[in-house]
Amino acid sequence: MNISLKLLVNNFKGHLYRPILRSTSKIAVDIDENVRNQIESEAIHPRRHPGILRGKRVELPAKLHTSLEKVVGDYPLKTLSDDCKKLNQFIASRHPPAEPDEIKDRMKNIMEELDVLMPPSDCLSMNEDEKRKWQHRKEQLIKRRMKERTFAWKPIKYGRYEAIVYALGRGPLEFAVLTRILQEISERDTGFKPQSYLDFGSGIGSGMWAVSYLWKDSIYEYYNVDSSRDMNELSELILKDGNENQQITLRNVFYRQFLPALETKYDLVVSSYSLFELANAQSRREVILNLWKKCDGYLVIVEEGSRRGSQLVNEARDIILSQEDHSLVGHVFAPCPHDFTCPRLSNSEDNTPCNFQINYKPLRFAGNVSKDPVARYSYVVIKKGIPSDPTRSWPRIVRPTLVRSKHSICRMCTSSGDLTEIIFTQSKHGKNAYRCARSSRWGDRLPIIIGEKYDTKAK
Repeated sequence: MNISLKLLVNNFKGHLYRPILRSTSKIAVDIDENVRNQIESEAIHPRRHPGILRGKRVELPAKLHTSLEKVVGDYPLKTLSDDCKKLNQFIASRHPPAEPDEIKDRMKNIMEELDVLMPPSDCLSMNEDEKRKWQHRKEQLIKRRMKERTFAWKPIKYGRYEAIVYALGRGPLEFAVLTRILQEISERDTGFKPQSYLDFGSGIGSGMWAVSYLWKDSIYEYYNVDSSRDMNELSELILKDGNENQQITLRNVFYRQFLPALETKYDLVVSSYSLFELANAQSRREVILNLWKKCDGYLVIVEEGSRRGSQLVNEARDIILSQEDHSLVGHVFAPCPHDFTCPRLSNSEDNTPCNFQINYKPLRFAGNVSKDPVARYSYVVIKKGIPSDPTRSWPRIVRPTLVRSKHSICRMCTSSGDLTEIIFTQSKHGKNAYRCARSSRWGDRLPIIIGEKYDTKAK
């Protein structure tokens, strides 16, 4: 690079960054008093502070792993492996069905675009045959653009083979995600011992696996709802270790194709990867309210960690939090430390979803890579009643922590409903807060109280 060009680049960089260098915003931070006392008394280490989610990878129990291998039968492994990848790719890229108003708006926009491209005045001088061709071409362009801009939604039909593909391709992933989410409930609410469990869209039973992994001794009823009979039959076969004549080891496992009409209450209600299967917003609203009315403890909603998955989770969250009936009052337990509008999704210009990630160990098939894949998911856990957890206000880390020399950068969702980035240093925030921040990762909570912002002028 010649000298004149280098000077030009440096001047340009200085013009871009001068305002940031001239004035930086600092944020006061105080570590939670109980956590500080535990660290100072050496009861806990900052690397193990109570906001950290334990375990970085969740593996399928060996018994379930063996059961899934048995249900494969005579299907060729290479074909199953390829179909598992296709299913995961399809689910990750899925859109919810378009609403009538959305379709109307898209049609209006396309018509306006084509009126510019093909002004109606163009056909004034045409004969009848030319007008028909012109109109036909315009109609074809409208159809093509509508097809390009509208996801061709339809519910996925799961037969016997499709259910096996789902079990092998999605089972370990969903078990890992649900175990991670439910584990936080178990760790933060140690007195919660669910006795009844309802799973809407239970599929091959991955939610039941996770729930029994954590609370097998307390749960006496598992109620699974899935519209696919083949899914239900496969789920039961997996619980029988792949042997049809064997007894299920769990107590009182029930399968239905529709939600029960009875007003039975369940301590723990889960809807995982099911909202995309519902035909419209009204259906989703009815199902969410039905599940919330049947919930007597925690409701867990999980979807893909895409922008659209995050939007569906947030839609369900808003439906529940807007309820004014005393019996339907609830609050967000996780991941949000607040009940305000999601700051990530309230920004229409930001296409970044509110999501989290976890490494999981898949089943090994022919052609599978040795590296463990990463699952990204969006979720919300809502608890009945008013908040009682004193640690609920701890901010949640919503993106990877940037660990640098002598400082760490944490991007967090706070109890005030804002997204806040703090550059932690030992000199500014104290040794304990700095070490806790440095040890925390995406999805963890930081045991801190965020204070006021103050400005410092760079010298």
